[in-house]
Amino acid sequence: MNRLLRIVVGLVGVVLFLGSVFMANVMAEEDPTLKPGFYPAEYLKKKNPLPLTLQTLQEGRKIYMGHCEVCHGARGDGQGDAAIIAKYDPMPRNFTDSELMKKKTDGMLFYSVTRGVHGTMMIPREIILNEDQRWAVIWYVRTFAKLGE
Repeated sequence: MNRLLRIVVGLVGVVLFLGSVFMANVMAEEDPTLKPGFYPAEYLKKKNPLPLTLQTLQEGRKIYMGHCEVCHGARGDGQGDAAIIAKYDPMPRNFTDSELMKKKTDGMLFYSVTRGVHGTMMIPREIILNEDQRWAVIWYVRTFAKLGE
């Protein structure tokens, strides 16, 4: 089962990469999440319901490595292999940008992970990851900004 999961995740990455190469240039010139009204109101004040524990961070790291690292990079700097090779426009979120990450509520990040980000290569993860997995990866991506402070 573990091998099958790795194959499926790998195939999803290949499909995303190929889709980005052949996709028409419909990418936004700027970060669409910074525009007023991007996030539905009910997400803006959502708090991460999971406790910040070593176990939660380990789960978040595992998910990040399997689903996010290819675009956001091993260091969370938005310089993942797929993004660099395919020249994403806009590039993936740089989680090491402490100033920007301070402006992003847990709910905003949860919305982006859950529903994707229109105008970018960020696809929805709501059918791939359960709710707790999405919250765990949010705890993990927040560690990148803390390391950059």
